[in-house]
Amino acid sequence: MQFEKEVKKEPNAKISIQVTVDKESVEEAHETVVKDFERRAKLPGFRPGRVPRHIVLSRFNDSIKSETINTVLSQSLSEILKDTEYRIITEPAITEMGDLVPDENFSFTAECDIMPEVKISEYKDISSEKYVYDVKETAVKQEIERLREQFANLVSVNRKAAIGDYIVIDYVEEEGGGKQGKKKENQTVFLDKKDDPFAKQLVGLGKDESKDIELVQEYEEEGKKKTYTVKVHVDVHEVKQKELPKLDDDFARDISDLDSLEELRKAIREDLKEQAARRSEERSKDELMRKIIVKTTYDIPETLVNHEIDRMLSDMAHAYRIDMEQLRKDEKQYREYRENLRPRALESLKYELALAEIAKRENISISDKEIDDEIKGFAKRQKKNFADLKKRMTENDSIENLRYRLRVSKALNFLYDHAKLDREKHIKFGAEEENA
Repeated sequence: MQFEKEVKKEPNAKISIQVTVDKESVEEAHETVVKDFERRAKLPGFRPGRVPRHIVLSRFNDSIKSETINTVLSQSLSEILKDTEYRIITEPAITEMGDLVPDENFSFTAECDIMPEVKISEYKDISSEKYVYDVKETAVKQEIERLREQFANLVSVNRKAAIGDYIVIDYVEEEGGGKQGKKKENQTVFLDKKDDPFAKQLVGLGKDESKDIELVQEYEEEGKKKTYTVKVHVDVHEVKQKELPKLDDDFARDISDLDSLEELRKAIREDLKEQAARRSEERSKDELMRKIIVKTTYDIPETLVNHEIDRMLSDMAHAYRIDMEQLRKDEKQYREYRENLRPRALESLKYELALAEIAKRENISISDKEIDDEIKGFAKRQKKNFADLKKRMTENDSIENLRYRLRVSKALNFLYDHAKLDREKHIKFGAEEENA
């Protein structure tokens, strides 16, 4: 297809494409479309494919014109975008278009978003803090206590229930008019909060005792908060308390393949040190990237921001089992979710785009062997066959996404290796960083 083009870089990471398609190319596209309509046309009194051309042109004029325009747009833009220096991230949108007139050139203007330009003033030999997370013996003790809590038993006690106990109950809700509502049997309730109105009214009850409880519930109607009272009858079967296992060699053998409590402490200490080392490097890299991002200018299109927000929402929905279809129905809440995620989305994009630009400048690449090694790691962790997993990743185009992520990760390691981490900041592992 013959055409003239002018591609202009526009603000906000966009390009405009002005195209004039030669009239001979337009006529060629028109003829192809007409022949296709002649082949497919079905009209009463004519055999398929035998409808005279003048009838086809008359009956399907608007459709032929529309399809010719689509063909010209599609073919010309495809060739232009294939050769452009810019990385396109959205489908072109037609902003201006002339009329399709026989024996005349056809002109139009399109616009699309491109990967934003990233200008980094400096990224090598950056002076930054090296965070060091120190593992204290208190962290080892806390982990052992967590394990004791995890493997604790609940034992019945012959006394009144108190905060921190577990209580086994039957309960029946009473609906209006004295009718029986929701009923639950043998429910174990943890009395964990003094301000929990339900737990608070169970405190002081013992085995085989009963109590009628009133609970005030809140709801919103037409923008106003309203309340209603639910009556609940409770029958107590048991009061239980948590019994922690004795801290000895038997405990170590019961929960692990180690033979003694001292070996368990050593294993926990080494595991915590590995976690602390990873956290130290992650925190140091994050601080280094913050310094680079401050010195970097971006031209991020709204399309990219919205895409990142969509990704974050999808991850959040998966993690917290949120029904996204239901959430979208509440326009106000859905809009609030997106607005709340926007700062994080921008920060994530700045982080990634800076690393992608550095990888480009430093000619950082990922070999096929590195791809295979990463897939082998996936396959081992997921207990899947390497060849099958690689085939599936190749078919769904996720291999190149993996290559991109590894390239970005390698760029981050490059920065870390070339940074001046000349100031150590020690933090107690497991403590709140702001209180360190």
